Amino acid sequence: MSKHTKRKKKYYFFFIMFLNDLFFLCLAFLVAFFVRFGFGFGDNIRPFLKYYLMYSVIGIIVFIALLAINRLYSMNDVHPGTEINIKILLNNILSIFTISTINFYINRDGYLLSRAWLIYVAIFVFLFLAVGRVVVRRTVSILFRKAGFKRNVIIIGANEEGRRVATTFSKVELDNANIAGFIDRKENLMADGRIIRKFKDFKVLGPLDNIGDYISKYDIDTIVISSSDLKYDDIQELLENIKDFDLEILMSPSLFEFSVSRMRMFDYAGIPLIQISTTGKDWKIKISKFIIDYSLGFLIFIFFIFLYLVVGLAIKLDSKGPVFFKQERYGENFKRIKIYKFRTMVQDAESRKDIMDKIYNRKAGFKIKDDPRITRVGNLLRKTSLDEFPQIINVLRGELSIVGPRALVIQEGDQLEEWERKRMTVRQGLTGLWQISGRNDLNYEERIKLDLFYIHNWSLVMELKIIFFTILRILFKKGAY
Repeated sequence: MSKHTKRKKKYYFFFIMFLNDLFFLCLAFLVAFFVRFGFGFGDNIRPFLKYYLMYSVIGIIVFIALLAINRLYSMNDVHPGTEINIKILLNNILSIFTISTINFYINRDGYLLSRAWLIYVAIFVFLFLAVGRVVVRRTVSILFRKAGFKRNVIIIGANEEGRRVATTFSKVELDNANIAGFIDRKENLMADGRIIRKFKDFKVLGPLDNIGDYISKYDIDTIVISSSDLKYDDIQELLENIKDFDLEILMSPSLFEFSVSRMRMFDYAGIPLIQISTTGKDWKIKISKFIIDYSLGFLIFIFFIFLYLVVGLAIKLDSKGPVFFKQERYGENFKRIKIYKFRTMVQDAESRKDIMDKIYNRKAGFKIKDDPRITRVGNLLRKTSLDEFPQIINVLRGELSIVGPRALVIQEGDQLEEWERKRMTVRQGLTGLWQISGRNDLNYEERIKLDLFYIHNWSLVMELKIIFFTILRILFKKGAY
């Protein structure tokens, strides 16, 4: 992408975001007024309309100025996440405070604005801007993709961390990122006396010394540093070498298991440090999960009790064998439990050694598509996830949780590596973070890392979000087989 194209892209982004914010700010102030005073414009409010119009204009100007100061119109500084909403909230509070202060001192002997109106303004401004920015960012991404605008990325560091970054960038459709390739120290790229040209599924461009050539050749927009080999002096030298290029520079801190909300970066005597807040198995987590598991589990069991009869009859009419399938799996701390599911395969499914050898293989992700053992009714049950519903019995027995890492078959659990065994320290669940993040479309390592992310960053909001998006996944039947 040429410098002219990059500049044009930034201008487009600025104007679209600016117009979006201006529209929703005007709408928020207007809706707040009508909610507070209605549509009648009675005699008690008509003489003071000019004040609300004037302070609405002041509030909009102050808010947009604060957004600009916080660099929320710069493409290089706007990334989706809670940080943007926090900035919007803080700007909201400051804008309302500014309006109130000006009104108090300028109109001390005149009309004081309605406090209820100010509260409504704060609420609607936050809601409209937070939602509006999500919608417009998606719209802008679609428009940029259709216009052929791409985000060309170079990853510094041909290692597993860099590969994870590259894979994530490739999957985020909104950014339309193109991974140009990896670069690293020459000694790290040498194999059999020559520089390797491929790292997993991504191209290796060459040694770090030639970074300027790669930036020019591939029209790079973003550089991600994910190499632990680069020390302070190396990074300073790198930044000096690329200072003349218009680039976004990101650094991966190798903390994939931790949520950004649990990390706080601060300066300690000139040293940048990242503080990670802990989350343990405290009483709040136990009580929250207990309430969710037993209340939701009981409701699901009662609500779908008649469906169980229909499904059971369909299974019986479709193929020989029992309605339910029982299987021994590992629960919390490798405790063996028997889980219950609707039978979706032929009666002798587990005696098919050729299929079993393929399934209990890490490279296959412990599942295969187009399994010949699945019955016609079983195929429908799997696509709708109805086969999992009898596991509610395990939830009510305290053996499983609604949300948690998936309970592993014994053969699968025995193949876990040491770092993966941490996923077994909590009660296993019916659904989890990886099920709503791509489900079976993710590889096995990504599933494990998402399970660990859930354990390390548990919150009630995350729990409810997983349940909500699981319902959507079931309704739209995406990723299940």
